[in-house]
Amino acid sequence: MNVVKQSVLFITLLWWSISVHAHGFDYSVVRLTETENHTWRLAITSSLDAFRKEVRLHFSKTPYTTPEEFNEQLLNHISATLSINAELKSIPLGEGTVSLGHETSVVFTQIKLPKSAKQVVLTNGAVKDIYRHTTKLIVTPWAANKQSFILNKSNNFTATIPIR
Repeated sequence: MNVVKQSVLFITLLWWSISVHAHGFDYSVVRLTETENHTWRLAITSSLDAFRKEVRLHFSKTPYTTPEEFNEQLLNHISATLSINAELKSIPLGEGTVSLGHETSVVFTQIKLPKSAKQVVLTNGAVKDIYRHTTKLIVTPWAANKQSFILNKSNNFTATIPIR
C-alpha cells in the first residue's frame, strides 16, 4: 500500500474512532462550574441514545410521545438521580433546560452551595443503569484550578470535591 493510501486510511480510522467515542452511549461529561456571582452551573452532556435509554427504563409506564415530554421526563430523572451534597445537606438543582441533538445537553444554572462549604459530594446516578458507563466530571471553582474526576461503577458514580 502506498503512503498516500496509508495516510488516508489512518486519518479515516482516527476520525471514526473519535466520533464513535464522542457520541457513544457509555460516556458522558458533567461540568460543575462556579460563576462570577458564586452560584454554580451544572451541565451534563451525553449522547441522545444514552438519555433515551435511561428515560425509557425509568418511565416505561408513561412513555413520552413528544420531544417536550421527553425533556420533562429527562429533567425529572436527572433531578431524582443526580445529587449534590454540601455540609450534609442535599442541594437542589433547580430548573433545568434540555438541548436535544445527537449530543444532548442538560443544564442547571442556579445551584446555590453554602458559602462555608469546603467540599461537595456529587453522585451521578442518572446513568448508572447503562452498562460500563463512564462519566468525566470537570469541576471549576471561581478563581481556582480546574479538577477532573472519573465516575463509574467502581466508585458508585460519586466524587468528593474540595471547592475552597
